[in-house]
Amino acid sequence: MPHQMTVLITGGAGNLGRQTALKLAKGGYRVRVFDLPDLDYSLAEDYANIDVVVGDVRNRSELGQACQGVEWAVHLAAIMPPLSEENRDLAYSVNVEGTQRLIETLAPHTPLVFASSVATYGVPKTDVIDANHPQEPIDLYGETKLQNERDIQASGRPHVLLRISGISVPALLEIPRPWFFARDQRVEFVHLDDAATAVAGCVDNAAILGQTLQIAGGATWRKIGEEYSRAICQAFDIPPDSATYLEQPGWPGWYDTSRSQSLLRYQSHTFEDFIGQLRSLYLKAIGVS
Repeated sequence: MPHQMTVLITGGAGNLGRQTALKLAKGGYRVRVFDLPDLDYSLAEDYANIDVVVGDVRNRSELGQACQGVEWAVHLAAIMPPLSEENRDLAYSVNVEGTQRLIETLAPHTPLVFASSVATYGVPKTDVIDANHPQEPIDLYGETKLQNERDIQASGRPHVLLRISGISVPALLEIPRPWFFARDQRVEFVHLDDAATAVAGCVDNAAILGQTLQIAGGATWRKIGEEYSRAICQAFDIPPDSATYLEQPGWPGWYDTSRSQSLLRYQSHTFEDFIGQLRSLYLKAIGVS
């Protein structure tokens, strides 16, 4: 029987974690999902090659169990905004200390695929951002991700840093109050499925090791904040004028994804596809066929 590579996914019960786990499982990998108790692990029920280890990245014993025999690791576990800004101690302990424990616990030769963020750039200084843009985060989440990058690079282990833009999830949702960008700000997010394709495509891929890649949706996703908001509001029959925005720009922008797209071929869903999915979900929810 051929060897089945074991891949660890921390934060594997989250939106991106579940999608990544399913893609890897369908690709024939042995997937070990590691996340907190009381989350939805139903994805493991239909796949004999998905295992669940429950625990916390801050707990050395639980993390040690999760890392045993792992050949590649995907690190997605993190406290995200707005919780990261509301509970700064929790965000620092999970994002920074938890990542440091993972680095220490994994075998030194185990490659690490790390989900960083475009939040590390802070407010964009150029119309289109490349991976050499200055990193000047404006919130704790961005600060923790920047520290993660530095810790991973200093560890000397094989790795790839994925600076992922905001992920748009095709699900029923409430419009944030306010949006985390200004009305006239450039925004370029990425479809959940495309982000998962990018992450999964890094596993067992020597070509990406040592690289810092930007993950975003591509040309059809390049919008102005008000334009992005209006399309989503209209999909849910919400008056577009009811949306509110930041008074000053946040960290979203437009990104040069030519390198990541050439290596990972992940940009499959257009913004129009995404809006169509939202509209279908909404019509189904209100009983319109």
